[in-house]
Amino acid sequence: MVHDHDHEHDVEDPRTLLGPLVDAVMEREVRSRLDHARLRVRDTTLWPPPGDITEPWLGWLDSIARAETHLRRMRPLVADVVAEGVQDVVLVGMGGSSLFPMVLAGVWGSAPEHPRLHVLDSTDPAAVARVETDIDWTRTVVVAASKSGTTVETLAHLDRFVYRLTEALEERAPSRVVVITDPGSALERRAVSEGFRAVVPGDADVGGRYSALSPFGLLPAALIGADVERMLVRAREAAAAWVVDPWVDGGPSAIAALLAAGVAAGRDALHLIVDGRAGMFGAWVEQLVAESSGKDGTGVLPIVVRTAEDVVAADRAVAVIVGDVEGIDELVAREVPTLRIRWDGPAALMAEATRWMQAVPLLCAQLGVDPFDQPDVAAAKAATAAALADGTEPPDAVTIASIATQLRAAGSIALLAYVDPGGADAARLEAQAHGLAERFGVPVSVGIGPRYLHSTGQLHKGGRADVALLLIVGDDPEDVPLPGRGHGFARLKRAQAAGDLVALRAAGRVAHRIAADDPDLIV
Repeated sequence: MVHDHDHEHDVEDPRTLLGPLVDAVMEREVRSRLDHARLRVRDTTLWPPPGDITEPWLGWLDSIARAETHLRRMRPLVADVVAEGVQDVVLVGMGGSSLFPMVLAGVWGSAPEHPRLHVLDSTDPAAVARVETDIDWTRTVVVAASKSGTTVETLAHLDRFVYRLTEALEERAPSRVVVITDPGSALERRAVSEGFRAVVPGDADVGGRYSALSPFGLLPAALIGADVERMLVRAREAAAAWVVDPWVDGGPSAIAALLAAGVAAGRDALHLIVDGRAGMFGAWVEQLVAESSGKDGTGVLPIVVRTAEDVVAADRAVAVIVGDVEGIDELVAREVPTLRIRWDGPAALMAEATRWMQAVPLLCAQLGVDPFDQPDVAAAKAATAAALADGTEPPDAVTIASIATQLRAAGSIALLAYVDPGGADAARLEAQAHGLAERFGVPVSVGIGPRYLHSTGQLHKGGRADVALLLIVGDDPEDVPLPGRGHGFARLKRAQAAGDLVALRAAGRVAHRIAADDPDLIV
């Protein structure tokens, strides 16, 4: 556990919370401890061949040690941005490139004299328009974050926002664009060609969802004036403590054993109940768990819920509570195996990220899957490209009543909504998920498109085949054009929805489009 230095906590016996999984979890303790030692020495035989698990994919194990070098290179850039009076930073990215910056913004806010951080990972026109109207483009820096430099959504956002910067600043617009990307990427070449302000190189040996402590997380943290040094100290202390004991108090080995034992017992629905002070940390864990584990017909289904009452399918569930959340006694009474991890404030954020980045590869070792690939993500990308090229639209909506038989036979349901993540539709769907879960007696997750394509989308196609996926495509009364493309964000969003539906059905999944105002969704 990571402690603030000015207080201590009483430690409860975790076995009292494990209910029906207590014996199965404890039987995995020795293996989980040994696996942690093997992970630390980069033993790639932890995961099954074939595949491309080589030591270079394990660079995130060095992220804490590398951080000071990265920060030393970034500090002049950050100081210049602050000195210029920049008020807003708009970061565009997807998956691992966007979710941890979102967590940072929610947990830390921005320090005095430092800019606000806006993170955009939506192609919904209303979401794009809201960012555009909330800021003064003469006092804004755009950060485009993409490891590959080819991420469709990120490049679309970059094109649009370079256009807006040019409107406001004319020839000075490139000086307000910063790129985070891997060396040699197409985005790096574009940055050099167009004279962008800076290229911050990522670590080529660190995958996107393991990049929280790499430049993809460090630069946003530094720009908002978060106490990066303190977070790194806490992360270093936590990592050192887990070398001594990776099991105690929700350590990485304990998390891996709980989740792997859960999968073996048919309890593969991880319910994450996260203290509100931790912001979007649950969404970051969700993508790490789903994209790493969801393949070869197995995986852990992460579901971010608000309260213990939202855990409906108790016989399918395990729960991890992060922070001070009510309801743990209720979960124990319902025999939901539960692990509690205390939330020790903003300074512990990178330590908590490290906890999960160590735990998930250990989980994948026990599941027998490669934690660092995402073989099914490319299918949705290809289908989106095809839908854009040939004008494919999402199919007509069906009603939940008409597919009720399929939903009753499903092991889980996913609501996949292409709507404004900050709008009323997204909030309403979060509330509606609980009613749907109660009606059909299965776990129900909510994914916001296209964000989910870069996280739970891998699990949808590569995990258990008995998931039912319900796509919702919000209306776009006003579009936002994409410069030089002949279409706007509305078309891109609809192509992504149509493409993913094609990819899901090609993977043999039950997948339908439903209407946002379906009577069975009204709560």
